[in-house]
Formats: sequence, C-alpha cells, structure tokens
Amino acid sequence: MRTTGTNDTTPDVTVETVLVPYNAKPNRLVSYETYVDSNGALCSLSYKIRKGSELLGDILQDYQLVLMEKILQAGYIVSLPDYQGLTRDFAAGLIQGRQTLDSVVGTLNFETLGLSKNTPVVVTSYSGGAIAKGFAAELQPTYAPSINAKGFAIGGTPANITGTLLKLDLSTVAGFDISGLTGIAYSNPPLLEWLEPRLTTKGRQAVNFARSHCQTELVLRYPFSHIISEDIVRGGTHLLEEPIVYKVLNQYVMGIKKQHTPKAPVLMFHGKNDEVIPYDDALVAAKRWAQNGANVVFQTQTLPILGHALTQLVNVPNVLFFIEDRFANKPFPKGFTHQSVRDPLENRCVQQQGLEDIVDVIRSIVGTKIGPNDRIIEQYIRDHAHNQTTSS
Repeated sequence: MRTTGTNDTTPDVTVETVLVPYNAKPNRLVSYETYVDSNGALCSLSYKIRKGSELLGDILQDYQLVLMEKILQAGYIVSLPDYQGLTRDFAAGLIQGRQTLDSVVGTLNFETLGLSKNTPVVVTSYSGGAIAKGFAAELQPTYAPSINAKGFAIGGTPANITGTLLKLDLSTVAGFDISGLTGIAYSNPPLLEWLEPRLTTKGRQAVNFARSHCQTELVLRYPFSHIISEDIVRGGTHLLEEPIVYKVLNQYVMGIKKQHTPKAPVLMFHGKNDEVIPYDDALVAAKRWAQNGANVVFQTQTLPILGHALTQLVNVPNVLFFIEDRFANKPFPKGFTHQSVRDPLENRCVQQQGLEDIVDVIRSIVGTKIGPNDRIIEQYIRDHAHNQTTSS
C-alpha cells in the first residue's frame, strides 16, 4: 500500500492486512491494531498474525487479541495496518496517523472487498497503538476527509511523548524509551544525524538491539534502565531539553494545534493508577480537543488494581459498545464529558448484551497472564532481569 513518510507528501509504502469474517456485515469497517512499540523488521502485525508465529506466546501481545476476536465475531471487517512504515517509526505519531488513515483508504479502494467509498469506519487502539490512532483522529478531517469516520476509541493514550519518556525511564518497561527514541530519530533524519555521534557504546548497542528486536525482547533486556542519561547519550541527562530534540518531540503532543481537531466522536479511557502512560497528559489532550470543538468522552477508571495492561483488557466490552453505537448513529455527548468509572466490567450493559462469556475470558487472562496491577507481567520481567544479571 502506498502511503506517506516523514511528511504528508513524501512517498512511503506499508503493508495492510484485512480480516474478513464469514458473517461479514457489508459496509462496516473497523481499523484496529495491537500496540507494537518496537522497531524490529519482523514486529509488524502482518508478520505477527501469520500461522506459526510466536504471537500467541508473547506476554505483551496475546491478550490484545481478545478485542480483535470479538470484533470479528460481531461480523465487522477489520483493517490491520503496519502503521510504522518502512523505517519502523515507533512513537512518530504524525507518520503513524497518516499511515493509519491511508490504510483505511486503501482498504476501501480494494475492489475485492466490495466496500463503498462511503463505508462507515470506526478506529480503535490502545497504548502505543493509540499514538497512531490519536493522531489519525486529529489528521482525518484535513488529511483524509473522504473517510466516513464514525468514531475513535483510544485508551492508555501517550498524548505527550515527552511526558511518556520521562515516566518510562527507570520503570519496569524502560525498554520502551529506547524503541520510542529510536523510532522518532529514524523518522527525522536531522535528529538522527545529530544523535548518532552522541551515542555511547551502550547507547549504540541499545539502538541496534531496538532495530532488530520486538517489544517483549526489548522490555526484558532493559528493565529499570536509566535511558535518559549519560549511559546512553553523551549529555543525556538533559537530552529532552536539547533544542533539536525538544522541537521534534513537541510535534508529538496531541491537542496543541486547533487545525488538528477530531471531527468524529472520541472515546478516551485511562486508568487513574496507570503505571506506564501518564494519566494527566491524556486528560489534558482530551480537554484541548474539546475546547477546539471536538466531542470527547473521557473515562477515568478508578479501580485501584487497574494497571496499564489490565485496563486495556477490561475495556473490551466498553470498546465493543462504542463500535456498535457509532455504527448505529446513536447520540454522542457534545463537547467534553468526564466520566468516573470504577470497573468497566460492572457496566450493566455487559450482562444485558449477553457478554458474560467475554467477562469469563477476561478474568481468566487476568488471573493467569496479567494479574492485579499487572503484577504477573511485572514479575515475569523481574525474573528475567534477575536471570540475565546472574548469567552475565
């Protein structure tokens, strides 16, 4: 699929995977992807969903398939873009947003599917995928106005990359700082040219590792690492304050440009206790969009055990309801609406819609693969880090 690269006129290409269920509903399209959060050539979803891939055994990926499975079971055609492009630009939101939108246009233009150009489209993703989808929401009215966008549902949204980089540093998943900085640098040649001679030996090794591995390998290699430091970049303590870095990162803040305001309804949800992505940055972006004319519902989810990964999983019914409502053209609140939700699974509509089976699946995954406050995932990372330390 032809798309755009470092700006909205530079040609680029990417891969688009389309899943068509046996019970496909005509003229309905959902654009969805799991978060990739890495720069390796084999990390894109088009590789990961192939038969025989390691996706189902990936602790950070397999639980994300629950929503995709339910969307397909509902009869919706699903568009899965490799939204990072040839240079694998993780965290470069403007590029990812354009590639997301181009993937929708490409799907609608694919005659074999028989979709009309006016097919209603709902877009959804979480965490690193919400970078792409959030910027797609911003860019759609001007970059791809032909898309009949019915709504965007995004959660755990890294709405300000600088804030996200700072929160990730020294955390369990500090490896995402490496993939984020690497993706942004490779999306911006002047920044890459500035950065490369300043990388330490350890920093160069980290970038090379990021360019050849996927997110779980990256997280397991660099847990609790101090990325924004002299260890990685000479002068790295003040890396984010360097003029060239500051200028580039400032492009990746949602809601700061009035001309980039979503026209389609936006649902945002975020765990109040999210340990990975800053809650306040997402809330600020939602309010800015609404101040500029967007219709945004922002759900603060307050159950104390809702870690970052767990929040995505328990919102599967929530996102399904949003998709159904948008395709049904149900009323959506005007302006900014802030809702406090304790636990999305307590929504009475879950039982009314007969979704108890989904709840059972979610609770099983929570108990075996994620845990309250994502403790199972965190312990897995800690154990691997300990093994790595003792074996080196």
